[in-house]
Amino acid sequence: MSYVVMSLLYDQFNKLSEELSKCIGDRGEFCGNLEQFRRRHQAISRSVHEADRFLMINNVACLCCQIVSIILVLYSTVFFRDETLAQHVDGVLFYITWLSFNVVSLALAAGMAIVVNHAVRLYDTIRHKELF
Repeated sequence: MSYVVMSLLYDQFNKLSEELSKCIGDRGEFCGNLEQFRRRHQAISRSVHEADRFLMINNVACLCCQIVSIILVLYSTVFFRDETLAQHVDGVLFYITWLSFNVVSLALAAGMAIVVNHAVRLYDTIRHKELF
Protein backbone atom coordinates (compact mmCIF):
# COMPACT_ATOMS: atom_id res chain seq x y z
CA MET A 1 0.00 0.00 0.00
CA SER A 2 2.71 2.46 0.93
CA TYR A 3 4.49 1.81 -2.36
CA VAL A 4 1.33 2.73 -4.25
CA VAL A 5 0.88 5.93 -2.23
CA MET A 6 4.47 6.98 -2.80
CA SER A 7 4.44 6.20 -6.50
CA LEU A 8 1.20 8.20 -6.96
CA LEU A 9 2.64 11.23 -5.19
CA TYR A 10 5.91 10.95 -7.10
CA ASP A 11 3.98 10.75 -10.39
CA GLN A 12 2.02 13.88 -9.47
CA PHE A 13 5.28 15.78 -8.92
CA ASN A 14 6.58 14.56 -12.28
CA LYS A 15 3.38 15.60 -14.10
CA LEU A 16 3.52 19.03 -12.53
CA SER A 17 7.14 19.41 -13.55
CA GLU A 18 6.39 18.36 -17.13
CA GLU A 19 3.46 20.78 -17.40
CA LEU A 20 5.60 23.59 -16.02
CA SER A 21 8.33 22.79 -18.54
CA LYS A 22 5.80 22.99 -21.38
CA CYS A 23 4.77 26.49 -20.26
CA ILE A 24 8.31 27.80 -20.59
CA GLY A 25 9.12 28.97 -24.11
CA ASP A 26 12.34 28.70 -26.10
CA ARG A 27 13.55 32.09 -24.89
CA GLY A 28 12.74 31.38 -21.27
CA GLU A 29 9.49 33.32 -21.13
CA PHE A 30 6.66 31.86 -19.09
CA CYS A 31 3.20 31.62 -20.59
CA GLY A 32 0.72 30.31 -18.07
CA ASN A 33 -0.74 30.82 -14.63
CA LEU A 34 2.17 30.70 -12.18
CA GLU A 35 -0.12 30.98 -9.17
CA GLN A 36 -1.96 27.84 -10.26
CA PHE A 37 1.32 25.92 -10.47
CA ARG A 38 2.39 27.22 -7.07
CA ARG A 39 -0.88 26.12 -5.48
CA ARG A 40 -0.70 22.67 -7.07
CA HIS A 41 2.89 22.29 -5.90
CA GLN A 42 1.95 23.28 -2.35
CA ALA A 43 -0.98 20.84 -2.34
CA ILE A 44 1.20 17.96 -3.51
CA SER A 45 3.92 18.92 -1.02
CA ARG A 46 1.41 18.90 1.82
CA SER A 47 0.19 15.48 0.68
CA VAL A 48 3.75 14.18 0.70
CA HIS A 49 4.28 15.57 4.17
CA GLU A 50 1.10 13.89 5.45
CA ALA A 51 2.02 10.62 3.74
CA ASP A 52 5.42 10.80 5.40
CA ARG A 53 3.80 11.20 8.80
CA PHE A 54 1.58 8.13 8.54
CA LEU A 55 3.94 5.91 6.53
CA MET A 56 6.97 6.65 8.67
CA ILE A 57 6.01 4.01 11.24
CA ASN A 58 5.28 1.48 8.52
CA ASN A 59 8.66 2.04 6.86
CA VAL A 60 10.58 1.76 10.13
CA ALA A 61 8.75 -1.42 11.12
CA CYS A 62 9.33 -2.92 7.69
CA LEU A 63 13.03 -2.08 7.74
CA CYS A 64 13.51 -3.49 11.24
CA CYS A 65 11.58 -6.69 10.54
CA GLN A 66 13.43 -7.34 7.29
CA ILE A 67 16.84 -6.77 8.88
CA VAL A 68 16.01 -9.10 11.78
CA SER A 69 14.73 -11.72 9.35
CA ILE A 70 17.89 -11.53 7.20
CA ILE A 71 20.03 -11.89 10.32
CA LEU A 72 18.04 -14.94 11.44
CA VAL A 73 18.30 -16.61 8.04
CA LEU A 74 22.04 -16.02 7.81
CA TYR A 75 22.58 -17.09 11.43
CA SER A 76 20.67 -20.32 11.01
CA THR A 77 22.42 -21.19 7.75
CA VAL A 78 25.89 -20.53 9.16
CA PHE A 79 25.63 -21.98 12.66
CA PHE A 80 22.97 -24.68 12.16
CA ARG A 81 24.01 -25.90 8.73
CA ASP A 82 23.34 -29.57 9.53
CA GLU A 83 19.73 -28.90 10.54
CA THR A 84 18.89 -26.37 7.82
CA LEU A 85 20.82 -26.95 4.61
CA ALA A 86 22.32 -30.41 4.82
CA GLN A 87 19.03 -32.29 5.07
CA HIS A 88 17.22 -31.72 1.77
CA VAL A 89 17.40 -29.70 -1.41
CA ASP A 90 13.98 -28.30 -0.53
CA GLY A 91 15.44 -26.72 2.58
CA VAL A 92 18.19 -25.05 0.58
CA LEU A 93 15.65 -23.65 -1.90
CA PHE A 94 13.47 -22.49 0.98
CA TYR A 95 16.30 -20.56 2.66
CA ILE A 96 17.50 -19.05 -0.61
CA THR A 97 13.95 -17.95 -1.44
CA TRP A 98 13.43 -16.58 2.06
CA LEU A 99 16.68 -14.64 1.96
CA SER A 100 15.95 -13.30 -1.54
CA PHE A 101 12.46 -12.19 -0.53
CA ASN A 102 13.80 -10.37 2.52
CA VAL A 103 16.55 -8.61 0.58
CA VAL A 104 14.08 -7.43 -2.09
CA SER A 105 11.63 -6.27 0.58
CA LEU A 106 14.39 -4.41 2.38
CA ALA A 107 15.46 -2.71 -0.85
CA LEU A 108 11.85 -1.72 -1.62
CA ALA A 109 11.31 -0.28 1.87
CA ALA A 110 14.59 1.63 1.69
CA GLY A 111 13.66 2.97 -1.75
CA MET A 112 10.32 4.20 -0.48
CA ALA A 113 12.00 5.89 2.47
CA ILE A 114 14.40 7.63 0.09
CA VAL A 115 11.56 8.90 -2.11
CA VAL A 116 9.63 10.21 0.90
CA ASN A 117 12.70 11.85 2.37
CA HIS A 118 13.55 13.53 -0.94
CA ALA A 119 10.03 14.89 -1.41
CA VAL A 120 9.78 16.14 2.17
CA ARG A 121 13.20 17.82 1.89
CA LEU A 122 11.96 19.74 -1.16
CA TYR A 123 8.83 20.76 0.74
CA ASP A 124 10.82 21.93 3.77
CA THR A 125 13.29 23.84 1.58
CA ILE A 126 10.50 25.67 -0.23
CA ARG A 127 8.67 26.41 3.02
CA HIS A 128 11.89 27.69 4.59
CA LYS A 129 12.46 30.08 1.65
CA GLU A 130 8.89 31.40 1.98
CA LEU A 131 9.45 32.25 5.64
CA PHE A 132 12.47 34.42 4.92
